Amino acid sequence: MIPLLVLGAVVLLALLYTGSRLLWAGRQLDSAAPAPAGTVAAKVDARLAAARSAVETLVMPEAVPADELRPSASAFRERAQTYVVLGCGLLGVAALLVTGVLLLL
Repeated sequence: MIPLLVLGAVVLLALLYTGSRLLWAGRQLDSAAPAPAGTVAAKVDARLAAARSAVETLVMPEAVPADELRPSASAFRERAQTYVVLGCGLLGVAALLVTGVLLLL
């Protein structure tokens, strides 16, 4: 029982950390301007760009030009809302996890 609680606590902390960072990044972003350097939004943008590049490289192993890896104009414009929605979703999953554990105890 104890190992499951520890595992649940680790998962809960990961969900809370990631969800709060995404929520914070979404709040920092201006929908039309690039993220200011050094902010959480800039870090999230950079990590998502790196993840997208890695996935594209796995899917298409041949050389992929950098201009094909950039998000579309509408995706770039709406990324603040996307970060907020994903952050709230992860925080909701964390709340459901806590509720489930409390119901089991």
